[in-house]
Amino acid sequence: AFEVMVGQDIGLLSGLSSDSYWDFRNTVAGCILATDFAKHASYCDQVRELAQAGASLGSRPIPIQLEMELIIKCADISNVLKPFHVARRWALRV
Repeated sequence: AFEVMVGQDIGLLSGLSSDSYWDFRNTVAGCILATDFAKHASYCDQVRELAQAGASLGSRPIPIQLEMELIIKCADISNVLKPFHVARRWALRV
């Protein structure tokens, strides 16, 4: 997918420096890997630790990578909370 985004036909990432490209790639990969349920407990622990340390919006900063991963994680696991006919249609499309 990244090769397509850099390629001449699309060139979405072609203007990025090498460092920026790898930062982007690592950010996206981290967000994708956040959907791995094997790491779910680790995310719960991180959120619990941040909450106990007093992290909240506008106070103690939460690492931006962790924020993005948590947003993707919440979107990923929220499908099971939808009505079955909606969740089933979504699952079949993914």
